[in-house]
Amino acid sequence: MAQLLARRFRTFQIQPVGFGASDRPARYDFGSIDRQVLAVLDAVHVENFIVWGFSQTAFMAAMVARATERAVALIAGGADLLGHPSDADMRRLEREPRLPVSNLEFWRAFRRYDWHHELRQMKQPTLIYLGTGDPRIRKLRRLEPTLRGCGCDYLEFDGLDHTTSGFADGADGGARTTSAITTWMTSNVPPADR
Repeated sequence: MAQLLARRFRTFQIQPVGFGASDRPARYDFGSIDRQVLAVLDAVHVENFIVWGFSQTAFMAAMVARATERAVALIAGGADLLGHPSDADMRRLEREPRLPVSNLEFWRAFRRYDWHHELRQMKQPTLIYLGTGDPRIRKLRRLEPTLRGCGCDYLEFDGLDHTTSGFADGADGGARTTSAITTWMTSNVPPADR
């Protein structure tokens, strides 16, 4: 995704502590995701930014956007942000011995917030998107009126599943989704903030 966006925008791919190639500390504090992102952006002298995530990283992006007005827009792909994970999901995650501690602690932190309230309070434009072939589409379609009521825009990409709408390598949907989301960004975010 960063490679596709880098053709028009300055991009940074940030992996929070405990994910990807980052450090694995003994104690995780996922209330600090926004501070981690801001520390990176401060180091490269970026004031305002658009925060974009897909699937689990969309939930992480939402935590950053809720914490700082420096995030001038939130783009969340492959995620509904409301009601996830459910109580049943959390019980299952709590029992899963193979789940990395960082994932479990992240979901505990995410669930501390009332996301209906958080989305309504956010001043920055927010876009939620999903492919029509994604198994989550039925739930997201049911939530669309609620998301719009919370101030979010909503896009669906015909024929794309969770992987192809997330810009996986070789995904035919990458150019199509990049184009549509870039159009949304240029319509909703002032040029100085992109």
